[in-house]
Amino acid sequence: MEQHLPDWILHCNAADATETSPLSADVYAIRGKSAWWIFDVGANDAAVNFINSLDKNLPKNVILSHFHHDHAGNLSQISWNQLYVGKETWKHVHAGNVIENLFELDDGLHIQIAPIPNSHAKGSLIFMAAEYAFLGDANYPMVGHGKPDAYNVQQLFSQIQFLKNLNAKYFLISHKRFIAREKFSVLQFLENVYAQRKPNENWILCDEK
Repeated sequence: MEQHLPDWILHCNAADATETSPLSADVYAIRGKSAWWIFDVGANDAAVNFINSLDKNLPKNVILSHFHHDHAGNLSQISWNQLYVGKETWKHVHAGNVIENLFELDDGLHIQIAPIPNSHAKGSLIFMAAEYAFLGDANYPMVGHGKPDAYNVQQLFSQIQFLKNLNAKYFLISHKRFIAREKFSVLQFLENVYAQRKPNENWILCDEK
């Protein structure tokens, strides 16, 4: 089942690349008691305008899911108070607090930031606010492989176990419709991919989207 989001989660849609604008990931702004928590910053003007139009009475804390341009490209175009990045992302942006273990606090919502095992981008982070978990591109296959999709067996196994242990009820995935998915449905997809593994092979090749 799918779940529409509460009014304390604002959203700027992902956009496909065009001749005049780059590929841009979904951007989410979560209103806490003392700050905005902004997950990814996109790469196009619409995302910049969305972030800059947020209530300026609250500080802006930015979490970058990973270093790919469509998620982090606008960082120099916006103002932020705190920045949270994975170790690999820091190598690209040279700024922010590096998150290598679970980071959590209360801001009227239970806020958590943590590294997530995945095949898509080394050092990716997941962001959680209350019962909602923002995955970015973490459930996608390796970049640049082409077709069929390629998932690393060990990373996928670790990711499934990691997600099973989350208290979140709903998952949000970048480049998808603005809908929160039930936790079980995302896990079901990943487990179906994992079931395609073959003995003595480190990669799962599949055609599922």
